[in-house]
Amino acid sequence: MQVRKNHASLIFVFLITFYVGWSQEYKFQHLTTVDGLSHNEVRKIVKDDRGFLWFGTQNGLNRFDGYRFKIFKNNPDDSTSIVGDKIYSLTTSKDKLWVGTISGLSVINTVTLEVIPIPKIKKVLGDNSILQLYYDGFNKVWVSTENENFIINTQTLEITSILKDFKIACITKGIDNKYWIGTDKGLLKYEFESSVIVKIYDVGRFNAYSLDKIFSNINGEIWITLSDRILLYQSERDRFIEMFESKSLNAICQNTEGDILFGSYGDGVTKYSRVTGEFKNLKANPENPLSISSDDVYDIYIDNENIIWIGTQEGLDYFDYSRHRFNSLVHLPEKENSLRSSFVQSLYQDEDGTLWIGTREGIDLVEFDEGYTNPQVSHYKITESGFEALNNNYVTGIFKDSKNRIWISSMNNGLFLIDKKKKIFKNFKHEIGDDNSIASSSVRAILEDHLGRIWFGTGGGLSLLKETNEADFSFENFGYSKFNTNSLPLNDIYTLYQDSKHRIWIGMNKGGLSLLKENGQSKSFLRFNHKPTDLQSLSNDEVFVIYEDTKNRVWIGTSGAGLNLLMEDDGKENENRYYFKRYTEKEGLSDNEVNAILEDNNENLWIATNTGFSMFDVANESFTNFSTYDGVLKGKFRKNARWKTKEGIMFFGGAAGINFFDPENFLKEIYVPSPVFSDLLIDGKIIKPGHEYNGSIVIKNSLESGAVIDLPKKDNRFQIEFTSLTFASSIRNQYAYKLEGFDKEWILTSGSNPSARYSKLKPGNYRFLLKASNYDGNWNEKPIYLDIIVHGSIMENNIVKIGTVFLAPLVIFFGLLVFKKININSIHSEVDSRNKKSVKHFDPNLNEENLLKVSELNALMEREKVYLNSELGLSELADKIGVSSNHLSMLLNDCIGKNFYDYINEYRVEEVKKRLVDPQYRRQTLSSIGGDCGFNSKSAFNRIFKNFTKKTPSQYQKMSQNG
Repeated sequence: MQVRKNHASLIFVFLITFYVGWSQEYKFQHLTTVDGLSHNEVRKIVKDDRGFLWFGTQNGLNRFDGYRFKIFKNNPDDSTSIVGDKIYSLTTSKDKLWVGTISGLSVINTVTLEVIPIPKIKKVLGDNSILQLYYDGFNKVWVSTENENFIINTQTLEITSILKDFKIACITKGIDNKYWIGTDKGLLKYEFESSVIVKIYDVGRFNAYSLDKIFSNINGEIWITLSDRILLYQSERDRFIEMFESKSLNAICQNTEGDILFGSYGDGVTKYSRVTGEFKNLKANPENPLSISSDDVYDIYIDNENIIWIGTQEGLDYFDYSRHRFNSLVHLPEKENSLRSSFVQSLYQDEDGTLWIGTREGIDLVEFDEGYTNPQVSHYKITESGFEALNNNYVTGIFKDSKNRIWISSMNNGLFLIDKKKKIFKNFKHEIGDDNSIASSSVRAILEDHLGRIWFGTGGGLSLLKETNEADFSFENFGYSKFNTNSLPLNDIYTLYQDSKHRIWIGMNKGGLSLLKENGQSKSFLRFNHKPTDLQSLSNDEVFVIYEDTKNRVWIGTSGAGLNLLMEDDGKENENRYYFKRYTEKEGLSDNEVNAILEDNNENLWIATNTGFSMFDVANESFTNFSTYDGVLKGKFRKNARWKTKEGIMFFGGAAGINFFDPENFLKEIYVPSPVFSDLLIDGKIIKPGHEYNGSIVIKNSLESGAVIDLPKKDNRFQIEFTSLTFASSIRNQYAYKLEGFDKEWILTSGSNPSARYSKLKPGNYRFLLKASNYDGNWNEKPIYLDIIVHGSIMENNIVKIGTVFLAPLVIFFGLLVFKKININSIHSEVDSRNKKSVKHFDPNLNEENLLKVSELNALMEREKVYLNSELGLSELADKIGVSSNHLSMLLNDCIGKNFYDYINEYRVEEVKKRLVDPQYRRQTLSSIGGDCGFNSKSAFNRIFKNFTKKTPSQYQKMSQNG
């Protein structure tokens, strides 16, 4: 791809060059104390062999499962707690986490989460600060204190002294199994088996109290950060060379591309590119919420999913590539090196690789380096007389014809022709009374057909260009005629498309779809419109998008009624030959407003809607949706503002700018997650394995698959929290659970609520099954399980036995007598219940405090109508009544018999029903009413309303009006 072409001839270009450093490649999310982290100063990051992440901070240890933090702190009155809260080093071995604090060493069993007693080790180490921990993969943990160095056997917990004459600051092991050890006397190359120091390298003294590091990789390289220097080992010359200087370097790791990342205290993160050999720096930017939080970096860790975790002075930052596969070009008001407007209506790429962007305020040109990186923007400005309006105009289309002429259409200033070779510059506008002028000055679509004819779709109909000679142009116009049923049904044209059969299709706003039919010089139009009683008709008459894929299937995108696939019956003729298959939100489309369509190289359709992108796997008829969570720009996409490059890169324009991406980055992940259980809670309290709860042991061993949970009947209000330990787009992970003996079907939930709640279970044996999928929908079909035993009381069990023997005959006798009466009364009761508000039945085991909280909750809903807030969450509602989120979940589940979403949505549905019959809301649209009542999307509104009422909002409205 050629770049940087000079467009100075015939136009004046104000060129703005900007450098896109790697700071724009990485967009970070942040976790702080607000999210549950125990302290914002994160010193160390590791992942254990089960897959949990651990963060050592200056005020406690944190285990993270992708959703929740579990915090470990020192308790002076509890000998089983960790020895200190200021954590400076962490390492892991099989089933163990080694925690180095300012007050000594703790070892945690990562399965049971109990602190392992280490009396022999503690006797040797005392309460000295642990400055360094390193696990070498051979059942040995290296420990450095202020005064001495030790090796601990991870299985036997035997401790021995090593290298007494040195203070060890850092350790790594090379591919030759020799150890590189940074000490106060230089760098050692050490052979453990023979206890021989092979060589001491005079690179400088390592400070055991600083954060100097040594790092070895699979390439055999040895990297060192020593104070303010980065050193690299040259094996062929057996020496270290200085590569870079920075401030207080203290962290090293390598990503999957082979780049080396360095952290420093005061200078952010520096990346070394193995491809270019360059060092680039990344610093915190207060104006960019997606930059790193602080320039004071303590640790960098890259996990097996290639997620970058950075511990800083101001919290934990992480880059999840799965959420940032969409790149963007936008307008930045205070920066000249950006688009002149974020409102992008049209896109075109010329043969030189330059991207032409039609905005609401004129045209921009963008050129890229290889791989569509480092964009350079220029604002296109033409100085020709009569073209001034183009420089700040609403550009609806850019097209280069087979004669290399550029046609630019605008919303209100007509059509512009630029023929640079012949120096022809023309502006065509509609002239009243001139039948040879273009049909309208509002031009929305341009098409050159297989015969070289150029057609224009306008607000006044269809125009065909007529060229007498190079400088003489006129137009033949076709529009609606009420006297001709073969005319266009409407003049408001938005899209033109010629398919592989050379058929020209015309899409209109409220005019449906038309097919141009030609018989010599005669032209007529075959009309296709929506018919409410015909499910094979066009889904609606607002057609803005027409697209043909590589299998020659023609797709029609509508405004508000989804996607249509054109079908043909060869046995029929004319309009009867064609029918349509519909795909809407019901089938999985993210939104029914279809704004643009492109096909990737794997035959998937990418559909831009008002809420993001839908990737449509046509072969399997399945949709994968992407939203702002994944890096899609806010604001709806514009009609037909799309372009696919020869390399397969896709560009889509919208009201907030341009998203561009490589669809190959969205190939489904083959990783299948394994779910794990995180916690068991009863009445909002976490139950620890082996610990008593109300006088009994609920769970004896760790909460792993196969564990047994014993629940007394009065304590069977419980919650199981789980995760899948895949951190890429963890909120998009899916779970399916089922309590055998209680649930008839699998229950689906997502990463936004990875838990299951149950209450009022009858005495008996149950099995809880759990499956998980990753964000790409790859399911692990092998479930894990918990066996749950619910015990009845002794009195209850005896009564059941007695009742079985003595009362069964009486029950049968009286049952026969009253069967008929009960059956009749039940019918009357069912009819009567429809006219009454549902009564919430309370569990008699609940205490008075909980009953008061329920009353307070219901009063809050009626008084403040907090459910009208579409962003209302469980924690926010819990705060309003002064309880924890877990406590509120228990109240909702046990007292009201609903989960949080059903409880809130019931109020929302009732509010909608009130407004639908209230005259003051009659001028308001259904979707607007739904939005005002707390529903955050049209699809959610329709789905939830129908779940509660068995009718769609429109059906309910019609029924109410007719009633």
